[in-house]
Amino acid sequence: MTTRRTFLASTAGALGALAVAPSELAARAHAQLALRDALDGELRIRGPLAAPARLADDEPFWARVREGYALQPDVVNLDHGWTNPTPRAAVEDVARGARALEALPAERIAKLWPEVIDTTVRAALASAMGVPGTELAFVRNATEALDTVILGLPLRAGDEVVCSAHDYFAMLDALEQRRARDGIVLRMLRPPVPAPSLDALAAMYEAAIGPRTRLVLLTHPSNLTGQLLPVRRIADAAHAAGAEVVVDGAQSLGLLDQPVAALGCDYYGASLHKWLGAPVGTGVLWMRPEHAGKVWPLVPPPAGITGMGRFEWIGTAPDYVAAAALPALALHASLGAARKAARLRYLGDYWRTRAAAALPAARFYASTAPEMSCGLSTMELPGVDAKALQQRLRERDGILVQAMVGNARAPEIRGLRVSPNVYTTPAELDRLVAALASVVRP
Repeated sequence: MTTRRTFLASTAGALGALAVAPSELAARAHAQLALRDALDGELRIRGPLAAPARLADDEPFWARVREGYALQPDVVNLDHGWTNPTPRAAVEDVARGARALEALPAERIAKLWPEVIDTTVRAALASAMGVPGTELAFVRNATEALDTVILGLPLRAGDEVVCSAHDYFAMLDALEQRRARDGIVLRMLRPPVPAPSLDALAAMYEAAIGPRTRLVLLTHPSNLTGQLLPVRRIADAAHAAGAEVVVDGAQSLGLLDQPVAALGCDYYGASLHKWLGAPVGTGVLWMRPEHAGKVWPLVPPPAGITGMGRFEWIGTAPDYVAAAALPALALHASLGAARKAARLRYLGDYWRTRAAAALPAARFYASTAPEMSCGLSTMELPGVDAKALQQRLRERDGILVQAMVGNARAPEIRGLRVSPNVYTTPAELDRLVAALASVVRP
């Protein structure tokens, strides 16, 4: 199989030795992970299994995790649903990689991909996702990954795509472009807020899937509400009708302890700079091998490139960013998705319980039941302008949250999205609740 790796090797010519060899960059990234090693030791001390529930409220442990990040000290960041900070070691590798590459890019660009990204980084990411590395394509974000499928899948006029008003806007933009360009039909669902159960959500999708359905888009979870979907059940229904399924995993990759293939989908896209904590500008596309040949790439690759390598070609790019994902992936491997999810569910329960007590009118867009949400919580305060409240929290209290407002497809969404990270402290969440209460009851 011809890949970007072999294409670069065949066109680069005879290259001189790198001043900083890519293989050395990879080794140095691993060597910097003293934090990971220390955490591994602490996990062993806590018992053979280091059960996620046992660590969820262990503040000294998560304070140790926090030491691995260079965070803005005067801001309580509760907007990790947009993008997570990357560990300090990854930031240092980005800077080091940029300096090394830009000193002699004509030689060093061609080495970085085959010696670091296509080998070490690919193996680490494949392990995190529970799939073979040959089924992955490195891209820049979830939008690029998912739009590759949405815009590249062969569809004809009259073919139907089932989607939701709560899907990410960029995916819906791509679908609407295909409707205008190719005449496809969109069956856009409007999920209840909050959803009463996973069964109710599954039934809504099952009712919309019909004989002309060719693709079902599932967002897992919605960035607007935090609502998880019963992806496997819906995927099974879609396949029974002859349709394929693409999953937007931007808000779940790194949190849900389940191999991607177990979701039952055909295509899966995610950003690595969210809950995996890789540097900004890294993403992944996965698809079942039998589909790789029929999807048109966003950027046509050179002749001879086959398999998932067809979706990695974008021309010259700053590959040192993807190479610097190694520290984040190693930290994730140490913590594990289940421990991270347990921590975030604990923190979500913590602040929501206190917010509900202090703000009785507060309305939450998804249940905190483990099967219903993880990591993201959107809360509406009736009569309160969410955008103005977001700005007031940032400017007066030094608290960063996201205002989920102004979505023309889902105007019913008008709340504040709160997304802590594993290293967020209960004290920081207490600050949030106190600040909210002071606005509603000055």
